[in-house]
Amino acid sequence: MKYCLCALLLLWFSSSAIGQDTTTAKILAGPFAGSVTKTSAKVWLAYKGSGSFSVTLSDTLNKSTSLPSKVFKLADSKGDTALSLDFQSLEAGHTYIVTTEGLRTPLRIPDCAFTTIGDTLKDIDFLVGSCAYLSLGIMKAVLPGASVRIFHSMARTKADFMIWLGDNIYYMGKEHSSYEKMYACNLKTRIKYPLLNNFLASMPQYTIWDDHDYGPNDADRNFPLKDTSLVLFRGFWVNPYEDSIHQTYFNYKYYDTEFFMTDDRWWRDQACDTGSFFGPDQSAWLKRKLLHSDASFKFICVGSQVLNEDNHGECYAMYGKERDALLDFIATNNIKGVVFLSGDMHYSEMSRHVWKGYPFYDFTCSPLTSPMDPSNYSSHNRYRVAGTVLFHKNYGRIKVTGQPGNRICTIEEYNMDGHKNWDYLIRQQELQMGTSKEHLQQDQK
Repeated sequence: MKYCLCALLLLWFSSSAIGQDTTTAKILAGPFAGSVTKTSAKVWLAYKGSGSFSVTLSDTLNKSTSLPSKVFKLADSKGDTALSLDFQSLEAGHTYIVTTEGLRTPLRIPDCAFTTIGDTLKDIDFLVGSCAYLSLGIMKAVLPGASVRIFHSMARTKADFMIWLGDNIYYMGKEHSSYEKMYACNLKTRIKYPLLNNFLASMPQYTIWDDHDYGPNDADRNFPLKDTSLVLFRGFWVNPYEDSIHQTYFNYKYYDTEFFMTDDRWWRDQACDTGSFFGPDQSAWLKRKLLHSDASFKFICVGSQVLNEDNHGECYAMYGKERDALLDFIATNNIKGVVFLSGDMHYSEMSRHVWKGYPFYDFTCSPLTSPMDPSNYSSHNRYRVAGTVLFHKNYGRIKVTGQPGNRICTIEEYNMDGHKNWDYLIRQQELQMGTSKEHLQQDQK
């Protein structure tokens, strides 16, 4: 696996040595932004060919130019290269445009711009979704997949960022059997679907994985190419990973909200009540991060449903001892503002369950483009909020608004054409121990 980290000391990247072919390199996919903070950003693009080129950020306010401080390269045997770039020392609340020089571009390269986090609290607006099956090669004839026009609808929202809740691509057939095949699946998906590529460029992207972008269907800790899959995931999604963590989980803050992006595959056992789901290290990390968070809303993002105990498909409740210990920890420590976000199910719904006095919510959002599963119509989630189940392709939009200490989280569900199906309001004060009798009675209905 060709995965290397190097400090960038010069503006120009050279993929050829002196005296070799200097054919101009060409963009294959991207660029798009991943992690964005007050003073930093990560940018991804893919290219092929040799020659020198540059990728910089142009500050639209003070007209300055920022150079990347680090570069990560991930290549296949053909020389196609995924490039991740770290930019530091940016200005808070400024808008930056990704600029390339010396790169041949497709007929239309998407414009990529983003705004760093500012110093003043603001309303927050982000998208969520999961299960984006897009056919490649012979699979187009076997399983055509859905229209990608949903990505056009999502790009038009001009949201602050997007959270992918797993199954962001699908390794089909033998595509999970080697580094080269997995690399090709990741890259071809972005090359062959311009609407997806355009959407990625329209806002920063944050991701977790689930089984289909980790390995085969329902893959667990025993997947033999899990290390290969990890390298590819981290090479194609520019999340704010911690160098000390050899998995995909991480957390990030956005104004007064915080996101805990979990890895539900690396240590997952075969389903049993005492089995491992997150594993001991990640479970301890998550509890520690939650305990020290002062965010108004704490969004825990998981590939599988958390509250649903119907056991229709995979869910965290199948690992009862670990799941219950996490809910107990949150309730016992009265960690305020927790909301679960999940995917996987190929249908969407809101779940609400009062656990030992703490009102938990789990917003499941699925699928973006994947086919529907007719068996889902028979699912019976006793914690489902009436009127929120949706058996169509969709995406979610979440808004956090209001004054400090009195913030409101509004969860909205949209169809693939951008028409709203329903919305649901959660007040900051509700998400703590001792919820009102009205909400307790609502939960028991």
